[in-house]
Amino acid sequence: MRSFALSRLALLALLTTAYPAAAATPDVAARINALEQELNLLKRQLEVQQEEQKNVASKQANVEYGRKGLKISSPDNQYSLSFRGYAQADSRSFIDNSNTGNVDTFLIRTARPIFEATFPDDFRARLMLDFGGGQTRLLDAFVDYTPDSALKLRAGKFKAPIGLERWQSEQEILFVERGMATNLVPFRDIGVQVSGELMPQQLEYNIAYTTGAVDIGDPNTDSDNGKDITARLFAHPFRNSDTVAAQGLGVGLAGSIGDRDGALSSPNLGDGYRTPAQAKFFSYTSGTTLATTTIAAGTKWRVNPQAYYYYGSFSALGEYVRTSQDVKRGSAEQTLNNDAFTFISTYVLTGENASFDGVKPKANFNPKRGTWGAFEIVGRYSVLRVDSDTFPTFASLASSASEARDATLGVTWYLNDSLKFNLNYSETHFDGGAASGQDREMEKVVLSRAQFRF
Repeated sequence: MRSFALSRLALLALLTTAYPAAAATPDVAARINALEQELNLLKRQLEVQQEEQKNVASKQANVEYGRKGLKISSPDNQYSLSFRGYAQADSRSFIDNSNTGNVDTFLIRTARPIFEATFPDDFRARLMLDFGGGQTRLLDAFVDYTPDSALKLRAGKFKAPIGLERWQSEQEILFVERGMATNLVPFRDIGVQVSGELMPQQLEYNIAYTTGAVDIGDPNTDSDNGKDITARLFAHPFRNSDTVAAQGLGVGLAGSIGDRDGALSSPNLGDGYRTPAQAKFFSYTSGTTLATTTIAAGTKWRVNPQAYYYYGSFSALGEYVRTSQDVKRGSAEQTLNNDAFTFISTYVLTGENASFDGVKPKANFNPKRGTWGAFEIVGRYSVLRVDSDTFPTFASLASSASEARDATLGVTWYLNDSLKFNLNYSETHFDGGAASGQDREMEKVVLSRAQFRF
């Protein structure tokens, strides 16, 4: 702090030099004393003012807004609260459609506010709701404790660590809707999980103990005593390689196992499987008695090999899911094995790098400057096959297809990091699913999406 006080000796020296004859008079000495007192008072007032400003600053929160939303942090950065969100407005337009259940429509597919908080000593929490489709759902609600990169503990509701395309953030998926393989994995689950990096940036693991969600399930409670153990191991074996072309390879294996016990009121087999246009093409037989209703009746397991590859503007992603479920209907019992695969390839036309976490435009959309954002072309082929032993006892070929094959082409326009548009054309072919077991009509649909986030 700069001092405004002068010592008595300094003042006397100054006055003696300027007024040698008067320097030692009592009047001058008194004036010097008064001046010293005033300067000391000013000094103290300044010190008090600076202390008060420091105290005020120490109690003020830090507020910032940017690409990741609004963040409020405590002055010591021990606590923070972030708010962000995104919404997706979709359209579905069917072509040559005679199925009265397929309706051309506009809809708000998702509208998700996200709250994230950090606490002292490595704790973090996340809460995400969804108001899309005219419903209110709780999607994420968990607490993390991360004492080390090799160990993260999570408890609450979260994505189970299975399904590569499901694992990708909803904001960054490459198509308007995910492929067929996603039908065979949960949407969310509830429980506890341990995860981390066994080798930094190269090998990660997840092990979860959860309620045991059904296929595409989004539980908020449990319907039986069975639980699932789900594990995932994912590696980037060449991430630190000198060969750049090999660095973007990622390979993994996930799986789950648990018991399912269904009842008439809760068969515990899920709501059925859906096309990219979200039209249901398969469901198990349901009736008013156990003799006419298919229910889960034992072990359920899944296995999910998965891989992706990124090199510059090019990407490829693929996964396979196989499930096994013990079921029964009346006195009939069977172990059914369903499987599905999805293969995706993309290319960024404007030269940006493809990424599992989305494309970041080099230049945002701004016609005045002659910049248009980033463009990516995408293609997918995916297939889901239902065990032939399912028919006719546990499902009917007259209403449920035994196989669905989806081929989708599209383009994604990234205007900036907050706004993007998707346009997809999808065809789905079926085996069975119509009257007398005939093949269900091919589904041809144009899907579009406008997404913004903040």
